[in-house]
Amino acid sequence: MLGRVQTAPGAAEDSFVAKGRLLIVFLVACAFVQMAPAARAAVPSWVRPALRYMVKHDHIQRESFKPNRKMKRAAFKRLMRSVFGGGYRRYRGYVTAGEVARALVNRLGKRKVAVSIADSTSPDGWDPGMSRRGAFEVVARELGLRYNRTGAEEAYEASSGMPLRQADVVYAVWRAKTGPRTWAADALLGFELSNYDANRRAVVRYAFSQLGVPYVWAGEWPTRTPDGYPYGAQAAGGFDCSGFVWYVIKKATTGYQPIGRPYSGWKLAERSSADMARATAKRIGYRYLKPGDILFFSGEGKDAKPSSVYHTGIYLGKGWMVDSKGSSAGPSLAFIGKGSWWRPQFAWGRRVIPVAS
Repeated sequence: MLGRVQTAPGAAEDSFVAKGRLLIVFLVACAFVQMAPAARAAVPSWVRPALRYMVKHDHIQRESFKPNRKMKRAAFKRLMRSVFGGGYRRYRGYVTAGEVARALVNRLGKRKVAVSIADSTSPDGWDPGMSRRGAFEVVARELGLRYNRTGAEEAYEASSGMPLRQADVVYAVWRAKTGPRTWAADALLGFELSNYDANRRAVVRYAFSQLGVPYVWAGEWPTRTPDGYPYGAQAAGGFDCSGFVWYVIKKATTGYQPIGRPYSGWKLAERSSADMARATAKRIGYRYLKPGDILFFSGEGKDAKPSSVYHTGIYLGKGWMVDSKGSSAGPSLAFIGKGSWWRPQFAWGRRVIPVAS
């Protein structure tokens, strides 16, 4: 008969401890295996092609890439030198969205476009005061260098004077290197202003002051909304199409005071583009549009029903509008005249700013 194996005093305890250690090692290993895919998933899908390109061409190290951390100016300087041979000189602090836009627009040879729209004046000599920073942002966005974050990622959106996240910078540099929409930027060379009465001058100037703010779905405020804001909170400043029109035109109230706007605004109770279109008392055809009119667009064109209206903007005259859309990642300029993509999409206009007598 086999007897039990005898163990020295304490051996059983040592064996238990050893087994416990093995169990801990096993659990840690399992946790690591489970965490690895999660770490990879933390890189947003929209930036992965850009990241693969940058790593493959030794422009950045994968281990150093933290998608939602702000990028230091020194890191952006190194990235620009690696990808383009230079184009940025600062090295202290964090690089801003406006700095990234200017650097890449210059490297792509589109500085002339930015300067031309920034220096635009009306035929009677009025200067709307568009900033150079805003103009470079417009060109960068038309080049397709800014990605429109969606959902929970909208909290990472940045206006032109704010630090830009590593994912957004890498995406912008990648697009500039591999596939900028140069044709869209060059179309801005045709930009021109109309003549405006005092009210419309104020509206155009204020609309242009918002260039460089990002696109945010349901956004209607250029910054994180302040305490007591009556129409809901935003995690980051930005506008969708109707929110931009609302912010520029809607009449101010006790609880609603657009930042730095020098005029009180006009009655505009509706918030969505479809509701704004539905409330139109008199539909204005394209040939009768005046600067300051609200524009509506639908795939059904002039035969559209209000429910099919998907986009809105503010008419500037001479076939141009200022609007906020996802494809431009925020407020920008667009030609809607003959031959443009927008022309057959135009449904009608709505006039809320009275015409000066």
